[in-house]
Amino acid sequence: MNIKYLGVIATLGCFAMIGDGMANRSSMYSSIDMRNSGGNTIRIQRSVNGYDGYAYRQNRSGMYDNIDTSRRYQRAEPQQEYAARQTYTAGKTYKKTATRKYFIANPFYQPLQGQFGSVTTGEYLQGKYKFADVDRKLSEWSLKEDFSYGLTDRIALQAMAKYNWDKLTWKNSTDDKDTYKNDDLNLYGLGIQGRIVDTNEWIATLSGYYEHQKHGVDYFIADLKAGYKVATSTIYGLLRGWVVNMDGDVYGDYMINKDLNEWGMLIYDDAEDTKFMAELGAGVWTVLAEDWTLNVEGLFGAYDWHNQLSIKGAFGWQPNDWFALNLYAKTSLYDTADGKKKMVCAGNLPLNQANWDAATVSQVELSKFREWSVGLQVMFQF
Repeated sequence: MNIKYLGVIATLGCFAMIGDGMANRSSMYSSIDMRNSGGNTIRIQRSVNGYDGYAYRQNRSGMYDNIDTSRRYQRAEPQQEYAARQTYTAGKTYKKTATRKYFIANPFYQPLQGQFGSVTTGEYLQGKYKFADVDRKLSEWSLKEDFSYGLTDRIALQAMAKYNWDKLTWKNSTDDKDTYKNDDLNLYGLGIQGRIVDTNEWIATLSGYYEHQKHGVDYFIADLKAGYKVATSTIYGLLRGWVVNMDGDVYGDYMINKDLNEWGMLIYDDAEDTKFMAELGAGVWTVLAEDWTLNVEGLFGAYDWHNQLSIKGAFGWQPNDWFALNLYAKTSLYDTADGKKKMVCAGNLPLNQANWDAATVSQVELSKFREWSVGLQVMFQF
């Protein structure tokens, strides 16, 4: 096994379509880049929540569902034929007016022809699990930009990039710590999205994306989303799948301790040339009041060596037609990582072929997996 190809990649799940989505693949996979003393790159990577931004940038569903319920009363004129008796009709009338408001936080939003859309997402994510007597914790701040342009009213081009600030820590029962910090432009990509159905009752979008993660990991993603419009709400389902081109022999959590001149790695799996991952979800988006929206989404993800059930929710505020804020939170409810038995390798630095072959190997059981994130999205269309 050629050590220079060690790496890690992976995934998440969503609750509100942001959504980013990119989807939302499990943050157990950190996005860390380091080099050993021989100058070889060790790839420790994470398939970031790519759909988190796209999730809120899909097509327009229920965009005319914002109802202005202000009451407008009109006094009727006196009936001329009864003017002598000065009698009046009971002249109150009630009027309800629909406002054609284009909600940017709608999970099916996409800019119309010649328009631009922008979603800037700031997120804090934390993922934890335990193996043997070691606690593993990933803390990540990220800033992601999704930019879109309407080629036609039904087809939009999208581009995205994400910058990460990561801290990965292994801590044992005696409080000994191995910690690695990294910040980097971690992910960028291009995609195209089409609104294939849009009627008074139904809406559907079909999207395709290419994403590149640093050091040669590529994602080819297909996304299908369909919804049914009911009054001021849209109930929808989604199906997402992606092929991961993995440039490596193994992937997992990798750490080094320069003070002790040691390295350690929890191996998730052997990495074939490609991996296939998928997500299946359902959600509802609704207008709460004239400027307020709510989006709730549940997601089941099959992420190669483990599966995850998660839920995500978002409150949106849009005071006008061109600006909106979206506050969201997401948490895992269940993950099959608990109870999984994985291999731990440890050895001396530098991490070359000889030290890899001489590494100690043991098997451990994962437990107490937890993952959650919160984020704020600033949205514009112009």
